[in-house]
Amino acid sequence: MKNMKKLITGLLIASMLMALPTGCAKKATTTTSGGTTVASEPASTGNGKTEKRTNGKQALFELKSAQSGKTEMSDEALKRAYSEFVLGVLKRCVEQNKGENVTISADSMLFALEMAAAGADGETLKQMTQTMVPGAENEAALKFALARMQNLQNNSLRIANSVWLNAAKSARVYGDYLEFVKTNFGATADSLPFGAEAANTINKWVEDKTAGRIKDLIKDLDEDGLMVLVNAITFDGVWKETYADDDIYPGTFTQGDGSTQEVTFLSSEEQIYLSNGKASGFIKDYDDGKYAFMTILPNDEKADISQFIADMTPEEYWAFWESQTTEFKVRAVFPEFKNEFGVTLNKILIDMGMADAFEPGVADFSNMACSDPYIAQVVHKAFIDVNRHGTKAAAATAVIMYDEACVVDDSKHVVCNRPFAYAVVDKDTGLPVFMGTVANMEATK
Repeated sequence: MKNMKKLITGLLIASMLMALPTGCAKKATTTTSGGTTVASEPASTGNGKTEKRTNGKQALFELKSAQSGKTEMSDEALKRAYSEFVLGVLKRCVEQNKGENVTISADSMLFALEMAAAGADGETLKQMTQTMVPGAENEAALKFALARMQNLQNNSLRIANSVWLNAAKSARVYGDYLEFVKTNFGATADSLPFGAEAANTINKWVEDKTAGRIKDLIKDLDEDGLMVLVNAITFDGVWKETYADDDIYPGTFTQGDGSTQEVTFLSSEEQIYLSNGKASGFIKDYDDGKYAFMTILPNDEKADISQFIADMTPEEYWAFWESQTTEFKVRAVFPEFKNEFGVTLNKILIDMGMADAFEPGVADFSNMACSDPYIAQVVHKAFIDVNRHGTKAAAATAVIMYDEACVVDDSKHVVCNRPFAYAVVDKDTGLPVFMGTVANMEATK
C-alpha cells in the first residue's frame, strides 16, 4: 500500500497552497454527493491547518523555492510550453487519421489529465507534467491549468468537471483528493456501480454539459474500474459582424483528394491578416470580444493539410500568430462546415512521454488512492459547427482509472505453451500408466 503524498489545496483565486497530510493509515471518512463513504483525511483543527497523519510525513508538494531550484517559468514561457502539447497531440491525431477532418480540444484533455495528475507522484507525475507543460515544475503546471480554466470561462465558453467513483471501490479513494478536485476544478463527485448503466449515466452528464453535442463518450465501463475523471467544454460564439444575405453564396470546394464538393461560402472583409511565409490567414471576432476564429491556409495550393499541420512547429505557430497586421483589408472567404471527431489518446500520450501513468504496477497515483491506480484509457471527443451565425463547439475527455489491486480473479491458469510433462494415470492408485514429456513440438508430428 503506497503512502499518500503531495496534493495542492486551496483556491487558485486566493493563491494559497495548503499542506496536505500523507499516508493511508487511520483514515476518517467522508461522503460523496451520491451518499457513498470514501476514505478521507482528519478534519481541520480550526486553525486553518490540517492535522498531520499518523506516519508524520510532510506534504511533498512544496513551494517552488523549496523544490528543485529551477528558475520559475514566466506566464509567456508556460503558454509556449503548453503549445507544444497542443500541437503535439494535433500532429499525432492528423497523422493517425490522415485525410480525415480532425477536431480536438487540448484544453479539455489538459483539465481531465491534470485532475488525474493531482493524485500522481514521482516519475508518473513528472512524465505527466513534462508532457502537458514541458519544462515546468509540477506545481507550476497545475497552477497554469487552473488559471487557464478560470480565464477561459465566460458567457461563450463553459467548463464542467466531474469525478465518478465505482461504488464497490470508492472507499479506496482519498477524501482529500476528492476535496482537492472539487475545490480547485469545481468538479462534482458521485458514485455508482460500474457497468453499462454507469457508462450511460456518465454519457448523459457529458451530453447535458455539452448541449447535446457530445454523445457516447464512454463505450464500456468495466465493473473492475476505480473511477472516471471527466471534463466537458462547450462554446457558443456569435460573430461580432454578422453576414448579410449577399455575403452567403454557393460554390465549389476542392477536397484533399482532388474531388470537388458543393458548399456554402461565407464572405466578409476583415481587419487582421496573418502570414508566416508558409501560410496566410485572417482573424474574425466573436461578439464577446474574447474569442476569435482564425484560418491557416497553406501558400502551396497542393499542400496536404494533414501533413502541413503535422509538420508545424510551435515556433512556426507563434510566428504565424504574431504576424498579425491591420495594414491590409482582408477578403475573407471560407465554407460553412461541421465536424465530429473522436480519439483514444493512450498511444498518443505514451508516445509523447506519459508512459508510466498507463502501466499497472508502475504508475504512481499514490495521492489518489491506496490501491495502486493507473490510467486504463483516455478518450476524447470534439464537435464544431461553423456557420453564418457563429460557431458552436464542444469537447469532452474522460480519464478512466483502474487499480491493479482491485482486479480479483479466482480462476487458475495452466497454459502449456512451453515444455511440459504428462501422465496417463490409474485413478484408483494414482500411478501413471503412461508418462512423458513434451520438450518440443517437432517430435509430436
